[in-house]
Amino acid sequence: MSFDYLFKIVIIGSANVGKTSLMIRYVDDNFTVSKQTTIGIDFKTKDIEIDGKIVRLQIWDTAGQEIYRNSISFSSSVYKNADIILIVFDLTKEESLNKIDDFLNEIENNCRTNPLIVIVGNKSDLIEEQLENVEEKIKEILNGDKFIFFKTSAKDGTNVNELFYEIAKRFTENQPKHYLKKEEENSNNNIILQNEKDPNDKNKSKSQKKCC
Repeated sequence: MSFDYLFKIVIIGSANVGKTSLMIRYVDDNFTVSKQTTIGIDFKTKDIEIDGKIVRLQIWDTAGQEIYRNSISFSSSVYKNADIILIVFDLTKEESLNKIDDFLNEIENNCRTNPLIVIVGNKSDLIEEQLENVEEKIKEILNGDKFIFFKTSAKDGTNVNELFYEIAKRFTENQPKHYLKKEEENSNNNIILQNEKDPNDKNKSKSQKKCC
């Protein structure tokens, strides 16, 4: 099937926050409980229609273990030409929330372009176990900078389709004409705030650091 746009979406985050489950829920509309962890990198594609255009999303699922993330070849493969990066954390695990800053630094150190960065709190179905004041804690990590934030559940599908559609729509609307018919490579209520700073501003916030 032909497409008008191709966007590379990279999912990063600590181990066991549900990155793989999030991708499988969106692409295959399926959820299975598995203790297997992602080794290195995997990806799936899905075509969606936005404003009469076919948008192909190439979704990269990455390993959360540092043994893989510290590899130069891993970082160069993951972040190269990334258009959108999802930093996923577990809404019930404060340690994974505190790792957001580490992943923002990883993006800054390994990328040369300026992708759209979205913070995703997964496992929203575990209501009684969720951390309190999550949005405020994210603001503290980002030093008060504006950000895009979604709560999702890969288990029951809550907000998963909305997440990918919204970010694809926002990115499509902001792309120059050269993204049209880009060649394939390698085969609203959930939004709290969005960074509105000038992308040319040298003092970029952490949520808009340079990448790829």
